[in-house]
Amino acid sequence: MLAAPQQGIRLWRILQELTPLEQDALLYLSSAIFAIGQLFISTQADYVQWAEFALIPYAFVGLVAFAISRHARARSSRYTRVSLVLSLLVLCLVLPLSVSIAQRVNNVPGVHAQDEVAVIERCGDRVVHNQNCYLNTPHSVGTGAQNFSTATDSKAFVPYLPGMIIFGIPNGLTIPKPLRDARVSLTLFTLVVTLVALGLSRLSADDRVRLFQFVIILPTGALPLVTGGDDLPIVALLLLTLVLSYRKQPFIAGLAGGVAAVIKLTAWPLAFGLALVQPHQPDRRSRLRYGVGLISVLAPVIVVAGLIDPKAFFINEILFPLGLTKIKSPAESPLLGQKLVGLFGSQLHLYVVAALVIIGAELALLLYRRIRPATLSVMTGYVALVLFIAILLAPATRFGYLLYPANMAVWAIILRKLDRDLKKSVTPVESVASSSSVSQGRT
Repeated sequence: MLAAPQQGIRLWRILQELTPLEQDALLYLSSAIFAIGQLFISTQADYVQWAEFALIPYAFVGLVAFAISRHARARSSRYTRVSLVLSLLVLCLVLPLSVSIAQRVNNVPGVHAQDEVAVIERCGDRVVHNQNCYLNTPHSVGTGAQNFSTATDSKAFVPYLPGMIIFGIPNGLTIPKPLRDARVSLTLFTLVVTLVALGLSRLSADDRVRLFQFVIILPTGALPLVTGGDDLPIVALLLLTLVLSYRKQPFIAGLAGGVAAVIKLTAWPLAFGLALVQPHQPDRRSRLRYGVGLISVLAPVIVVAGLIDPKAFFINEILFPLGLTKIKSPAESPLLGQKLVGLFGSQLHLYVVAALVIIGAELALLLYRRIRPATLSVMTGYVALVLFIAILLAPATRFGYLLYPANMAVWAIILRKLDRDLKKSVTPVESVASSSSVSQGRT
């Protein structure tokens, strides 16, 4: 029984001993294998088309990285890594996205984007015309975007928080059609926020490249950005929130976390979790400052959106994602939660969902007590594990949501170095001030 964990530990040590360029080669070749899987398994035309673009670049660049790693010096390999990353940025993201948008503009038959693209655009259309983003009586789910027809998903549910509106507004403006595609704003926003986060981080150049790979270059980033992209701005903003927290700027970090939380509910676990482990300042007010920043963005937006039409907001944001409306979410996967909901039928749907929520909450609490996250990286790892369990148990979910725990797991591993630096950076004056405040509180 102990053989599997021991083999896993041994494999992990072997991977750690590889050079960054050798690790890149493994990641790119694994991405090529993933692309092959999409070609043979996926039933979605836009996923298959992305795989057709990405397969050869991933495989070729992976082999090039492996070959160069046999000869390159440490200094030159760093520039080589960046060059390979930029080539994949063009070949696996920019090129397939451009072709997909061009096909949509020219009404080429077929589905050119996931349903969230048209849903976000319709939401933006309504806001531009002074209407509520959320429909009071939606009666359809999103469908794959084939063209720029404003009739597509005009009566669909909108399972996104109000912050998502900004990515749909360009579609209601009088600008060239390619720029109206929600994926353009989603991708540009993700790229800018990610680059800002990496620029502000105190990580090594190698670690910055690794984070950029997972957020943008690998299938965890490139595939969803090309086909939909609504989750990637959340990922980028959460990364920025972590970076600002490590820089001991809790209020600004809270603002970034608040922006993520006001776009999609998937940001909430980490955005709120980081409020518990902000690096301490001598006056121990960093958690409060982070919380104030977070709530100052989140609360007003949610309150205003809810007050405009409470029923519409409740139907779109609560009932529909939980699968409690007559029309079910199109999000599906052969995971445990959906299998259980399907097994017990519609009559027991509400009870099954409630049971899954209770079970998930209890598991999260047990894990919290066992892990006891006291640092930013440990909290990030804990949230990654909780999100993985939540995705497994969710009554309506997709495999694509796994990009959240995948990214956060990588962040947790890399950011441990910054946790050690934070401990070393505590000056004697700060230690004395901290101990003094504790002793005063006891007296």
